[in-house]
Amino acid sequence: MPGLQVVALISGGKDSLFSILHCQANGHEVVALANLYPAESNVNVEDTDSYMYQTIGHAVIPLYEKALGLPLFRQEIKGTAVDQNRSYGPQAPANGGSEDETESLVPLLRQVRATLPEVNAVSTGAIMSDYQRTRVESVALRLGLTPLSYLWQWPSLSHNTQSSLLEDMAAVGQDSRIIKVASGGLDDSFLWQNVAERRTISRLTKAAERFGSYDTGAIIGEGGEFETLAVDGPAPLWKQRINVGEDEREVVPGEAGTASIRFRHPSLEAKGEVNPEHMKPRIPETLDERSESILKSTLSHPEATEATQASDASPAPSIHVGEQKAVPGLITSRSAAGQSPAAQMQSIMDTLRTELEDILPGVGVASIAYTSIILRNMADFADINAVYGRYFTFPTPPARVTIACADAIPSGCDVMLGATYSTSRSQSTATRRGLHVQSRSYWAPANIGPYSQALVLQSNQDVEQDAVLYVAGQIPLIPASMELACSPSKDALTTFAYQAVLALQHADRIGNVMSSKRWAAGIAFIVAPGAEDVRRLVQVARHTWTAWHETGNGPAEDNFDEQEEEDFDVWHLTQNFARSGSATRQPQQDRQSTKPIQAPPLWVIRVDALPRGASIEWAMYGSMIEQDVAVEKIPHLCHLLDVFRRQLV
Repeated sequence: MPGLQVVALISGGKDSLFSILHCQANGHEVVALANLYPAESNVNVEDTDSYMYQTIGHAVIPLYEKALGLPLFRQEIKGTAVDQNRSYGPQAPANGGSEDETESLVPLLRQVRATLPEVNAVSTGAIMSDYQRTRVESVALRLGLTPLSYLWQWPSLSHNTQSSLLEDMAAVGQDSRIIKVASGGLDDSFLWQNVAERRTISRLTKAAERFGSYDTGAIIGEGGEFETLAVDGPAPLWKQRINVGEDEREVVPGEAGTASIRFRHPSLEAKGEVNPEHMKPRIPETLDERSESILKSTLSHPEATEATQASDASPAPSIHVGEQKAVPGLITSRSAAGQSPAAQMQSIMDTLRTELEDILPGVGVASIAYTSIILRNMADFADINAVYGRYFTFPTPPARVTIACADAIPSGCDVMLGATYSTSRSQSTATRRGLHVQSRSYWAPANIGPYSQALVLQSNQDVEQDAVLYVAGQIPLIPASMELACSPSKDALTTFAYQAVLALQHADRIGNVMSSKRWAAGIAFIVAPGAEDVRRLVQVARHTWTAWHETGNGPAEDNFDEQEEEDFDVWHLTQNFARSGSATRQPQQDRQSTKPIQAPPLWVIRVDALPRGASIEWAMYGSMIEQDVAVEKIPHLCHLLDVFRRQLV
């Protein structure tokens, strides 16, 4: 796949500059820098406390143009944080009201595109903040730019921790200085320290542990504990370093114990002897340690898969389509007449929208948490997806599973759609609890389209007793490139096993971020050319599923008190919520169960085709409480098993 032409959004902070190195390491060319700065009326203010943008140190930003040898585009920040929801959906200001500050990105990026029309991607340094990531994604995708967030969920990736991000910065020679301290037990003694030096990391770690904020990303400043300014980095990206002498820095005390640095006359200076070799950052392995272990187990013990085939098989619940039509919150798979698959989809969606508006006036399709799309021919997917997407333009559209299986569709129809929706009349696009990551990263595949990675649906909005996590169907894409994964071996069975493990890893990471406690059930949709292939692939899928649960207690073993289950995000700070939990749990090896548990029920279904030509797609359902969720309490799962009852293997 050809590399992208990238404009890097920079704040001067460590993450936005380090992300540039990861763009280059993934074969992309960074051709420009872009920055937003305080409006002219605030130019003498060092920090505007924007919810969205780092503005501290903005006077230094112009020096990056020569320091990195890249054109720099700048734009004033206009407006305020009008939309303070965790996920962003732009709306026109009402009654002449102020525009959201996020929209300042639009003229900035348009300015870049006008000068450099080849630009087709935008890079950010987002790590754990949905608030910031979703806003950049919204603007980028509206302008036809691919969002890149290679540091997203970094602490949860293979061999990674919070401190490893800083250590990786030090390894390539990036020098980032702390220029503001705001919380977490940090005082002005931290100012102008290199954030990636061993002593500084140790001090930050101790402060985070002392104030109980270790798991909120405090060590890397994700909760606003501190801000940084990158002053040097590796060649050939950095051509010169930024120099700020001691007499050119003034410590400025702030409110409530905060402190920052005001710069007088920062300058550039030539770098010393430059290593001609390009210092590339470490890239996390595609498969983490747990996944690698399961893959080796699957490939080295084929006899185990045969032995477990019969015992692992789970009978389908005896629920039939006729009964399911009366289940609250479930609309069974619909089909419609039409001259084309796209016309059929539009008819289905129009009927669905009308029906839901009657059930939940004022909510309508915003109540849908999960859909299943079944096609006669996967070649029709692009056409029906374009129609489908017009009905879900809010920030967290439903999670979705998509399959092609001609035998499951009524004669004369090309597409069927089923939906699970919230029966609560208080449901709104602002209160939906979901995850919709549209940036490329190392974490899991981006969902650049009208579906989320996951949504939580609960019958009672205040109690999670019956809450179910619906995860979008996961296929084996390489997250950083969005290409279909292929095993180094050309052997078909090895490739299938690799794809099965990778796609399951994606689902587990999504469950982890959503703070699901355990998996309730799963379906493995597989594509197999012949009968013998079916038998072998079923064995691999079942062994992968069983081994996954033998090595861990599902998506996330709870390491927090009951009052600390909600994942933390910068959004919570803007809403004055107390910190609780973490947007990213500890690395997988730190949350392994010491005792094997029984794998939840799994069904394997043979279909004709899956998106992107994948050989396997996992449909996963999680429990938001420690107790198991009965399969019968997941009506959409039961419905799919009924629709595909002749394809169960």
